[in-house]
Amino acid sequence: MKKDKINVLFVCGYGMGSSAISEVVVSKALKEINISCEVKHTALGEMSSYYNWADIIAISKKLTTGISIPEELHMIEVVNIMDGKRIAAQIKEVAEVYYPDAVGGK
Repeated sequence: MKKDKINVLFVCGYGMGSSAISEVVVSKALKEINISCEVKHTALGEMSSYYNWADIIAISKKLTTGISIPEELHMIEVVNIMDGKRIAAQIKEVAEVYYPDAVGGK
């Protein structure tokens, strides 16, 4: 299935702190590298309610222990929430393979 826009979900413990910051910082970086996407943020406990919407889940590495996501979703482990360019690069790597129509300049 072709997708010209990907959905990225940022997840943190309570859905108000690091995921909200990441959403803002990474959205700017994704725009700069011409990745077409929509981004949202949520709490770990609410993550499963976004499975039908999300293509990529970006989550703090500290929260990944013991969680599982549906096979069709892609998970990016975030080490530094303020490193928008690095997180955007990780998203771009996934997009180039699985959602090439969302990557500008193709």
